[in-house]
Amino acid sequence: MSLRHFRDEKGKELIDVPRAPLPDANTPAPVRFLPTWDATLLVHARRTQILPERYRPMVFNTRTPHSVPTFLIDGAVAGTWRVEGGRVELKPFEPIPKSMRREVDEEAQRLAAFFR
Repeated sequence: MSLRHFRDEKGKELIDVPRAPLPDANTPAPVRFLPTWDATLLVHARRTQILPERYRPMVFNTRTPHSVPTFLIDGAVAGTWRVEGGRVELKPFEPIPKSMRREVDEEAQRLAAFFR
């Protein structure tokens, strides 16, 4: 299979499948919910861009060590989540911006439906 090669803004080589759609560079990343031990947080080369150091202790327990489920807003960890009574309960690290609240709630509802 041939792959498409291109470079990011810092010159790092990126690889994608041919003819895959590429969003406009200004397109914000969608809200996403990550499970415990998601590889995104474990192997991401520049983890501080996705998980700021000040939030690391809230995501990774150094005693056990394990991670907790997290949610992303605009490509960065914004808080943790858990399923309780058929609902997804959010524990944001900072107040969720009003402009993102609806998207976060809708994604949480889709995730809750998966667990029912």
